[in-house]
Amino acid sequence: MTTLRCLPSLMVLPLLCTTCMTAAAQKINQSPKQDRQQVMFLDAKDNGKAFAAAVGQQIEISLGAMSPCEPLVSSPSIRLESVALDWPPPPGLSMHVYIFDAASPGEAQVRIPITDCSNHGSPGGLTFSATIRVEESDSELSSPYASRTPDQANNAPWTGAWTIVLSNDLRQYFTPSLPRLTGVELELVAGNSGSPRSEVTVTLRNARADILSVVSKTVPVNDCDHVLFVFPKGGWRVSPREVYSIDVNGGDGVFGWKYVLGGYALGTASVNGKPLQQGARSTFLFRTFGAS
Repeated sequence: MTTLRCLPSLMVLPLLCTTCMTAAAQKINQSPKQDRQQVMFLDAKDNGKAFAAAVGQQIEISLGAMSPCEPLVSSPSIRLESVALDWPPPPGLSMHVYIFDAASPGEAQVRIPITDCSNHGSPGGLTFSATIRVEESDSELSSPYASRTPDQANNAPWTGAWTIVLSNDLRQYFTPSLPRLTGVELELVAGNSGSPRSEVTVTLRNARADILSVVSKTVPVNDCDHVLFVFPKGGWRVSPREVYSIDVNGGDGVFGWKYVLGGYALGTASVNGKPLQQGARSTFLFRTFGAS
């Protein structure tokens, strides 16, 4: 995730100030809210507390700020998957949802700056922190990405074609078969030299082109073949057999999105509102995940 200087949120600061000086984590808490997909939802009032999670559980931390800051995670037991912008954003204040995956047994402290992205330990700066203990579980969710069932996919073999991801409106239409969309995976390629890592943004739209969700992820150049973007709220309710689309941009001109002639049958690709290939049907390489 691109590290930007964050401005304080007047709505969040008073709440954080009452808890950010906690000397040690509180007793282990169960998540205050969990949906049937067992997503753990945390926010500013959970600052300084400790929680128990199961392997495979999705953890979402919602914080208000003008722009997102890079989280510090002390252990690979917790893995940052995406950062979502709460949509539609209210004027002057944005709620950012940090989406983590409980990847393996262990304990991790998650620290997210609120007022100074460039200096996690700045005096007077506010930082959200939580300790999360990840344990094995007998539940069927106790495996990585347990709530993400593969749904739609473009399985055509790649023949080397790609289009640069930058400010272009690269869009792939698709038709889900599951009622909840939990994530989307893109097949990217490091097409140009530049930064070793860069932020890519995915926008989910419905058939009317209304924006449903905006998620971002910092993608390393040396690991961009299959990049997973996870949607907030445990996934979005969608209508099976209706057409949706994903837009992709950002990447500082480093990445390209792979595409093929033909390919996926239940949707097409476009760039800036026009067919990707004039006179030929083309589709980007992608995969979606869902849940019942």
